[in-house]
Amino acid sequence: MTAATAHAVRQQAIAWLVEARSGAMTDAQRQALARWRAAHPAHEAAWAQVSGALDRALQPLEPFAAQGGSHAAADAALGALLQPDRRRRRIAGGTLAVAGAAFTCLLAHRITPLPGLLADAHTATAERRTVALADGSRLLLDARTAVDIAIGPGSRRVHLRQGALIAEVAPDAATRPFAVHTRHGEAHALGTRCMVRVQDERTQVAALAQAVALHASDGLRKAVVAEGQGAWIDAHGTITPTPTPAADLAAWQRGMLALQDGTLADVVEALRPYRRGFIRVSPAAARLPVLGVFPLDDTDHTLQALADTLPITVRRYQGGWMVAIDLA
Repeated sequence: MTAATAHAVRQQAIAWLVEARSGAMTDAQRQALARWRAAHPAHEAAWAQVSGALDRALQPLEPFAAQGGSHAAADAALGALLQPDRRRRRIAGGTLAVAGAAFTCLLAHRITPLPGLLADAHTATAERRTVALADGSRLLLDARTAVDIAIGPGSRRVHLRQGALIAEVAPDAATRPFAVHTRHGEAHALGTRCMVRVQDERTQVAALAQAVALHASDGLRKAVVAEGQGAWIDAHGTITPTPTPAADLAAWQRGMLALQDGTLADVVEALRPYRRGFIRVSPAAARLPVLGVFPLDDTDHTLQALADTLPITVRRYQGGWMVAIDLA
């Protein structure tokens, strides 16, 4: 099965999942779903993947579901997130129910990034894991990361949808170059290890072992990042070196955040993939300078350390699901 076919099957599984949990599925649709699942082993595997991931995401949210809506309604909100055009009319008919369900679904999204269910490999909140590739390379995925993988006879390409990864590249550059693609461009590994992180407006690259060649999405601008260095590439194709050493940019592989010249906003941004909940920081507090090394796997410890050393207040609500940070 090709990567495109596998992606299409996962999309079909998502569509069936939305129908199955919408609360309005007919007997004919249930029979059609059963036939689709039985038609090919890949269909059943895709169904197990997306339904199992959603169930794991919703399981810790029983108290919220009891207060704000059923899991079926939350799944309707899931449909709005993954297939907005297809679900808009049905959801419009139940605005109040969906409002509560959407909140539950949003909480589920904080545990497992729901659009990532369509990716070849993904991680949940606070999860890092290693993915072995067919060519012998390995990907270390940061928390809340989603990737598509295409290893072929003439190329090796990874599409980083969201999050960050470290690629440990197996030697084969002469016949099959290794590239990590994002919406802003591509990072071509000239060595054996590189780190790539994608954000809304730009992509960060760090050369951990030998150099990395950057290619802007417009195909016009290129640059080489030397070993131990890092760079940003934005939506306009501008490539900017970063003063932060590559080792610090990749400190998340050890569960740490290393900042030499950062702000509180940088810390919060790094903590969000590791915290099952929401962190709001006021604009004034976000600008505070921060220097140090902080644990990512214990966000409560990091938040307390920040409260102890910065002129801020850290307030927790709903058992820590909501955190508000303001100037003291």
